Amino acid sequence: MQAWIVNHFALTPDQPGGTRHIELAKQLAEQGIDVTIVGAGQQHISDRNHVPAGRAWHRDMVQGVRFHWVATPSSSPKYSARIWNNIVFASSIAARRGLKDLPRPDVIVGTSPDLMSAFAAYLTAKVFGAPFVLEIRDIWPQSAVEIGLFSRHHPFILALSQLEKFLYRNADWIVTLLPLAHKHIIPRGGDAQRITWVPNGFTIGEQAFEVDETKRVPKNFTLMYAGSHGNANNLESLLEAARILKSRGLHETLEIKLIGDGPNKDALRQQAIEMELDFVGFEPAVPKNEIGAILSQADAFCIVFHGHSVYRHGISANKLYDYLAVGRPIIIALDSEYNPVVEASAGIAIGPDQPSALADAIQKLMQTPDDERREMGVRARTYAVKNHSMKFLGNRFAEVLQRVCDRHAESRD
Repeated sequence: MQAWIVNHFALTPDQPGGTRHIELAKQLAEQGIDVTIVGAGQQHISDRNHVPAGRAWHRDMVQGVRFHWVATPSSSPKYSARIWNNIVFASSIAARRGLKDLPRPDVIVGTSPDLMSAFAAYLTAKVFGAPFVLEIRDIWPQSAVEIGLFSRHHPFILALSQLEKFLYRNADWIVTLLPLAHKHIIPRGGDAQRITWVPNGFTIGEQAFEVDETKRVPKNFTLMYAGSHGNANNLESLLEAARILKSRGLHETLEIKLIGDGPNKDALRQQAIEMELDFVGFEPAVPKNEIGAILSQADAFCIVFHGHSVYRHGISANKLYDYLAVGRPIIIALDSEYNPVVEASAGIAIGPDQPSALADAIQKLMQTPDDERREMGVRARTYAVKNHSMKFLGNRFAEVLQRVCDRHAESRD
């Protein structure tokens, strides 16, 4: 079987960020499914341009997986530039730029949050007479509205809302990373019988998780956050919790590390300086194939969300599953029926937007005996391996692709 996965924001393991599709592609290959990942050569999440100057496209083999990069314009923090980048990429997919020499696809997957490229994937599937699978990684455009990027009455959002409904109605199958997303999808035209939950998984493979004790400060408790510094992550709340902990005199044995990049990083760094939080450090983003060794230096992790209603459908943060896989306690601030940390008994769960409760949770973990924290970590790792290994998820994804191709063949007959 030939499968194309159209993901505007595709990344490779030597870059920071999510690498879901290359890991799935490696597992799909074991099921006899040859995958081509089609991504934008340049976009605001990537730290590079994959397409050489003057070229319309470029093709790579990365860890045995074929990547087809389409040339796109530079995408700055300005949303007008991002939208233009999306339009160019989607147009290129619809025109099958550089794709015409590849084997004919048996199925095409279009993945959100870029609904325009998902629509282009749908059109391409129609050209080939192949089934179209829509993958919902984030509920877009609702998420964009709730985190404050756009007004819900913005023309761009209104147009995307109509496109979202069209894709729900016309997809041959829908894969969602959010366990309760069907509550959003079905009222907007999705078929309840053609929705499958395939969550994110840990993508750090078998990287070493051993701590180099020579680089540790024994008296310090290290709390780590590794991920995007953007509007979706309430790191302002974490800094406020750090201020509270300092007022309690706990900062002398506490080290908080924030690893990653994002549009809010400079403002967060300045806020930490103004609050005199010298025990809070900001470090650069780390490529996915190196992050395991960094995460292993933590005593605990934190992941802090805002109280947006969109999270009632669940979460799909890549970093959470890597945290679980490393095997450390996790503090999570989230309001959702689905909470993996709670299910795994792997840490402390609090409500969102509550810096004082977050400070209490950090203090509680600092004062928890080492053996109890280790037990939390073991439960975290066990839960991740059982429910979020890429082998397990790859098999589930392969079942979806095979099912949709079988149904498509039957309907043609």
